[in-house]
Formats: sequence, C-alpha cells, structure tokens
Amino acid sequence: MLLVSTGDGRTVAHRCFSTLDPRRLSAMSNSFLTLGETLSRELGLSTADHVTMSTSQGCMVLVRVAAGRPYTLAALGHADTSLAILLYAARDAAGRIEALL
Repeated sequence: MLLVSTGDGRTVAHRCFSTLDPRRLSAMSNSFLTLGETLSRELGLSTADHVTMSTSQGCMVLVRVAAGRPYTLAALGHADTSLAILLYAARDAAGRIEALL
C-alpha cells in the first residue's frame, strides 16, 4: 500500500490491493507521524522525518513530505519486506513527490 495524505489527514492519492479505507488510514497515518514528531521535540531531539511500525505480518513507514504545506506518505510492506529497503524506497518516493508538489 502507498498512501499520500495532507497534513490534516485527507487522502490525496492511494494504491492498495486490499479493501482498506484510505480516508481512515490517511487520518490515522498523519496522526501517528505527527505524534512521532511531537515526541521527538519533547525529547529534545531533532525533527523526526519518519516513523516506523513493525509487526509479524509486515511493516509500515510514514514519511513527512514538506512541499509548501505538510503531506504524509505511508508505505506498507509485507512480512518478507526488509524494513530498511522499505524506508529507503519511501524516503526516495517522498523526495520525488515533494518535487511534484
């Protein structure tokens, strides 16, 4: 699954091979990334540029796309997907999306 949403959680574009609701996922994805960014600030760290979630069935990467206004890119990988490869691909995609927006 790939999902791009606005900073307020509205779906811009999505591609998914299951029956997931992109509107709900957009809202939750943006909230999860925003929570990671807030936690990073509270800890006195630099701004978080991504957050990850790993389960036995797969992993998800959420990346901030800063293109004039904030967007969120969510990428979901299967259980056999390497988290490092998913993160690299998502960050690369976020850069390409930023250039288009």
